[in-house]
Amino acid sequence: MNSGPSPLYTAKHPDALARIDATIARGCSRAERRPRLFFRADDIGVPSAHFARMIDLFQRHHLPLCMATVPSWLTARRWQDLQRITTAESAQWYWHQHGRSHHNFEPQGKKQEFGPSRSRLAIRQSLQLGRDRLRRLQGELFHPVFTPPWNRCSAEALTALADLGYQAVSRSRGALPQAPAGLFDLAVNVDLHTRKEPSAPAGFAALLSELEEALASGNAGIMLHHQRMNRAAFALLDLLLDRINRNGRPLAVHFGDLLAELPAEPLAH
Repeated sequence: MNSGPSPLYTAKHPDALARIDATIARGCSRAERRPRLFFRADDIGVPSAHFARMIDLFQRHHLPLCMATVPSWLTARRWQDLQRITTAESAQWYWHQHGRSHHNFEPQGKKQEFGPSRSRLAIRQSLQLGRDRLRRLQGELFHPVFTPPWNRCSAEALTALADLGYQAVSRSRGALPQAPAGLFDLAVNVDLHTRKEPSAPAGFAALLSELEEALASGNAGIMLHHQRMNRAAFALLDLLLDRINRNGRPLAVHFGDLLAELPAEPLAH
């Protein structure tokens, strides 16, 4: 489903610690309130060494993680294995839905599973089937929040999500179309692993710029793809988690915490 590591992780960044510390400090100093920060891991459903290594980092640093789970990838056996790796009912994890099959239905243009080429009925049925599968397998650990594959979906999909009782959608910052009333938008605005800058220095500089602006906005959403991580990516994630904790200013949360803070009706997008 995913290609290899970003060029960001093809070289070492010997000054990474100092630059990350400075970035977090600047971003937090510009924020009007204590910044909320969440991590969202996409393409969850198949146990692997990479998945276990990612989970180990979050466990060691005691930080929450929102896990976007692909329903058709998850089986009863795989769910048992994922629970074993994550120590089952830990409140550290926020399991939610990531599409249904993570399949692209668009014949041209940008990839979408729930895009304009699918009918309203097909979209609604697919959302329900995916939700029902996760409910059956994950039980009370499943939460009605939806991350669309490739961070995009159609207006019909957003309307169906609201009609079906989902609480929120998580896409990229500024994604269109806007979410309808009753559906909160919990956006990611920092991309750790699908970066496309041509060189490691350019990628690192762009990543730090994204992180600073995200923290300054008061809401930092950091997207992970564990399948695309190599040794350097795990090392940088380890360092980032450590420096977030050591700074102490960003408040690490998951979607449930954010939803609990929001008013009864979504704010303007």
